[in-house]
Amino acid sequence: QSARNKKRDSESMSDSIVADDIGKLPDQNIAEAAQRIPGVQMSRYKGEGRGIAIRGLGDTKIVLNGQEVYGPTGNGRNFDLEDLPADVLAGVDVYKSSSANEIEGGMGGYVDIRTRKPFDFSTPQAVLVAKATSFVGAPGFGAKVKPQVSALLSNRWMTGVGEMGLLFNVAHGESRYGLGEDEVQNTTAVSNFAGSGKTVTMPSGIFTGNGHNGTRLRDTGILAYQWRPSSNLTLDANVTAINYVMNNEFRTARLYPGDPTSTYTLWGDTNTDGSDNLKSGTFSNNRMVDNSVTADEVRRTRMFDVGGRWSDGGDLTVKGRISHGNSSSMANLYEWGLSASIPSMSLVMNQGEPSRVSIAGVDLTNLSNIHPSYLLSIEFKNKQSNTAATLEANYKVNKGILSSLDVGLRANDYTHESIGFVNFYCIDGCNSSKTLASVDPSLLTTVPATESREIGAYRTFSAAAVRQQSALRGLYGITTSEPYTPDQFQLNKEKSAAGYIKLNYELALAGMPLTGNLGVRYINTKFHAEAYGADKAGTLVLQSNDSSRTDVLPSLNAHLALRDDLVLRAAASKTFAPVAFGFLKGAVTITNQAQHEAASGNPNLKPLESSNLDASLEQYFGRTGMAYVSLFKKTVDGYAQQINQNRIINGEEYKVTSFETAGTSRIKGLEAGYQQFFDRLPAPFDGLGAQVNYTYVESDAATSAPIAGKTIPLQGLSKNSYNLVAMYEKGKIKARLAYNYRSSFVAAAGSGASLGVPIYEAGVGVLDCSLSYDISKKMSVVVDGVNIAGAHSEQYFGTPHTQRNYLPIGQRYGVQIRYAL
Repeated sequence: QSARNKKRDSESMSDSIVADDIGKLPDQNIAEAAQRIPGVQMSRYKGEGRGIAIRGLGDTKIVLNGQEVYGPTGNGRNFDLEDLPADVLAGVDVYKSSSANEIEGGMGGYVDIRTRKPFDFSTPQAVLVAKATSFVGAPGFGAKVKPQVSALLSNRWMTGVGEMGLLFNVAHGESRYGLGEDEVQNTTAVSNFAGSGKTVTMPSGIFTGNGHNGTRLRDTGILAYQWRPSSNLTLDANVTAINYVMNNEFRTARLYPGDPTSTYTLWGDTNTDGSDNLKSGTFSNNRMVDNSVTADEVRRTRMFDVGGRWSDGGDLTVKGRISHGNSSSMANLYEWGLSASIPSMSLVMNQGEPSRVSIAGVDLTNLSNIHPSYLLSIEFKNKQSNTAATLEANYKVNKGILSSLDVGLRANDYTHESIGFVNFYCIDGCNSSKTLASVDPSLLTTVPATESREIGAYRTFSAAAVRQQSALRGLYGITTSEPYTPDQFQLNKEKSAAGYIKLNYELALAGMPLTGNLGVRYINTKFHAEAYGADKAGTLVLQSNDSSRTDVLPSLNAHLALRDDLVLRAAASKTFAPVAFGFLKGAVTITNQAQHEAASGNPNLKPLESSNLDASLEQYFGRTGMAYVSLFKKTVDGYAQQINQNRIINGEEYKVTSFETAGTSRIKGLEAGYQQFFDRLPAPFDGLGAQVNYTYVESDAATSAPIAGKTIPLQGLSKNSYNLVAMYEKGKIKARLAYNYRSSFVAAAGSGASLGVPIYEAGVGVLDCSLSYDISKKMSVVVDGVNIAGAHSEQYFGTPHTQRNYLPIGQRYGVQIRYAL
């Protein structure tokens, strides 16, 4: 009901989800909570929600309680949605049309994450929530139970200097994943395949097992203070501290086909180059590279703000706020590669299930058959800080059609710095004749057949030895001291000054109330960047660049009350989004030495600009019911698409993933939604309800060579997505059954596949559930499940017959007890 009312009363087009509804579904973080909102599509990473796109655009502005907050990851622009647990949310508001008072940078939309405040409650609050969740891994990985605990204490009281309130909210959460990804490497076209005269498209390699074992830890603390010394003045201060730790252990057997034999089958279709697609085949003289990897990441965010609101008791209201945030991250990855010769190997390429590989002629548990190959060592550190000051005023005019006037000023000073190293060490030229036979057994482990799947058990370095590093480095004479290298250094400073004016109007149109606002936001931004680049002699030297940019962003929102229960809205605006820092980095980083893959940014990318048109028709009925349909259109200039290029690095050819401006992209579509409790049904069915929303999006983005002139959907955008939620709330029982679906989308464009074709991800639907019972007025128990139907994700190169990977989406089942004093 409160989420519906926020939508109805909003001056722009928006949707919300509030704490009560968030708590009725088993969402781990903000991204998972936001996926329930119409037009929001979620991306996943290792079993959990990671990011969102609004109506097809991931370039959204994320604010925390209205204040800009930057995430500590490499791109640095937006807050990392997986860092903040859903337990501490008061709500999430998604604004899809723009207003002049919103902080710039939200091309796709504006997302306000709200935490709780002491004046939100009329009485003292003390709430404790404890949850145990079983995280179910893929076959061979088992299940593990992890705890989540949160507590909220809040009170408000009268003093001799006015009313005060204090709230303390803490949350501790642990999670785990065990994923067995079956991944097929980039495709290659083999001419005269097995002497057949045919050109056959097949994978350059296939990973089996691909076992990801990892844990996440989130700790969050929020302190909020409010003081109302008089009816005209309210002051407040807030402190938010977020810690996120992710530890990952990963091991896989990468098999690379050698010479094809005459035993093979084809799918029977052809690609644009005329090549056939391999369905199954047998190969001789093959090679295996087995990898033992650890990858850890620590992220830390701190946010402080103080401000207030003053009114003269009449027409003037003034708000001001000063905020400071800082965040940092450290991520490392150590990958030790071992190799073995595989006399015979068979491949089976599948669609809708994992592709398969089997081997013969070698015992991979025999240490004499396995050779040390290489070490890939990576570490990155990022830090950023920003200080902002805002002053805003509203003046009630009430003259003619002008009801009130909003004006505001904002200054922001932001710094982002990253440093690190990417080092690759070959052991004996990456073709060592040494074996593992003489290696200390304590440094080794056996990957069981239940995890490695078709190839059976094999030997590799243990995760403990990889994480500790020194023993393995000493064994192969690799240095233990790795200083940060100049090519990974990047410094960005931005100072912006913004001002806005917003005219709020009221008039009658054919006897119907028409309200809304017309505004413009002006932003001047000064940029300073430093990074190392090659001079004419090829030597890395520190280079700096200074520039400035001015943006003028007009916006119009209109709200026509056709009836008391029927609303027509229209909006037009211009928005922009700055380029993520990770995209601007010019240095080339080798990401996979064995397969000659690398990545690079593009320092010449410019901010994106979007012109937006929106319209919606909304009907509100009953206490909670509503139905609506919305149309939208966006024209985006400067969209950065991922591309693949061939470059010579250290005398060898690499496939380098980079970015370039893809010209003008267009997005259009519609949203439709409905929600209602059927409270007129006879008991006990009067507790039934439904929430349904659907989004249809069409888009196109011009791609670059080698497929010149082709258009594909924008990266990460599904044409169809919807939520189906069945609800029951009556007496002590509350239940939810929620199905979230998104259709296929482009996961990456031109990222190394044969002929530069895009990588697509197949459509997938995930079913979640929750059942709550109120034991008493103070205590309730909740059982829930995520992905109870066991959905998988699947990616493919251009056609489903050239599978890229097949990955189970994690399942989890939880039991939660909530106690309110």
